[in-house]
Amino acid sequence: MKSWQRFWGNEQSGRYSYNLIPSVKNKVLFPCNRDTEISYCRLLLHNSMLKDDSYRSGISLTPECDCGISRETSEHYLIYCNIHKKDRDELFEQVREIAACKKNNGSEILSEQLLLAPFSDHISKSNNRIIKDLFRCVSTTKRSL
Repeated sequence: MKSWQRFWGNEQSGRYSYNLIPSVKNKVLFPCNRDTEISYCRLLLHNSMLKDDSYRSGISLTPECDCGISRETSEHYLIYCNIHKKDRDELFEQVREIAACKKNNGSEILSEQLLLAPFSDHISKSNNRIIKDLFRCVSTTKRSL
């Protein structure tokens, strides 16, 4: 485990995934739905069909989201995009309850990190599974990832 962690920490590629999952001891739990699992893996690997990733690989002509607010990154897609707001409202409410993610001033903290890799001392493994299953709610956007 120490050797694997050292290798993961020193590896130059995969830094996006490393920032989400810095410890090799964290076991990633996958959704039960295969399509959602594939989308989830693509988001973890920073190799999705979202416009920012597609632009980086030369598939898309622009990295900008159709909503016109910013680049279509995984963070924008999961948290900020107005096009998918209605589809994710229930997801956000349930994730907030599970993670009890509150700042001192009472406003909620929702992050790409929490949605994609919810490893924390205050989130149990069973709730990690619930968060992954809740991720399926995002799949209702019918967006090919």
